[in-house]
Amino acid sequence: MNELLHNLDWVLPLRSDWLTPTMRFFTLLGYEKFILFFLPLGYWAWNRTVFLRLLVLVAITALANAWLKDFWQDPRPDVALRMDHDVGESFGLPSGHAQIAVVLWCWLAYEVRRGWFWLLSAVVVAGIIFSRLYLGAHDVEDVLGGVALGIATLGAFGALHTWKGWRDAPAWVHLALIVAVAALAYVTWYGLPPSYVPLLAGLMVGVLYGYRHVHFSVEVAAWRRMLAAVLGALAFLGLQWALKQIGVALSFEGQAWQGLRGLLMGLFVAALMPWLLVRLGLLRAQLQVA
Repeated sequence: MNELLHNLDWVLPLRSDWLTPTMRFFTLLGYEKFILFFLPLGYWAWNRTVFLRLLVLVAITALANAWLKDFWQDPRPDVALRMDHDVGESFGLPSGHAQIAVVLWCWLAYEVRRGWFWLLSAVVVAGIIFSRLYLGAHDVEDVLGGVALGIATLGAFGALHTWKGWRDAPAWVHLALIVAVAALAYVTWYGLPPSYVPLLAGLMVGVLYGYRHVHFSVEVAAWRRMLAAVLGALAFLGLQWALKQIGVALSFEGQAWQGLRGLLMGLFVAALMPWLLVRLGLLRAQLQVA
């Protein structure tokens, strides 16, 4: 059993010049760069309520994954087998790619509720999971652990997301919960918490503020939504570049700066960009409905 869970010798004969780019593509779909790009696009041009739920769900499971990685400190496969060197010095169990893929794509398929989308999501999830084995970034135990935790997260979120008390709670309750979760992560973390703990907390505060105060509808012509997505994507890339330059120029670093970065990104995604897209006539203004 130990040989099955940890040995990747069976992967080596499968590697080829034509399959490797495909596996790199699937792995890219599980990295934070893609996820932080994909979720805002869905928020602006698809369904802001669905993608708010996705953002909350992904943030929760990403935080749990990072905490468990540092707690268990299970090593990744031998670096000699590795074709993905973006993992740095992080640990292997549970696989973040597998866990987040299950959570993101299965929940999105549940929201869409179309057979073809379930099939697409299954292909994406399977591709992401296999890519981690193929590229030598994880062993079988890592991805199975990620899948199990992803399913558990989906089950818990599915039971709680319709709770009326959460939806009707005042803003200060949501804020207090975000702060409490971040503080709990800090005091229980095995070692030094990574910078994305305050980043995620700041992001959630900014997005929840924007969701409550800037209301819009995507019930417009398809070309308007597409243009809104393109402009939003370009502006989001510009924001990321600007924040990076500011951090370098002013020597901003540390957890406080990451929290501020997250807050600015959240406000941009859920408040500033929707307001601008409505002003440009690409999205439709909408009054808040009780």
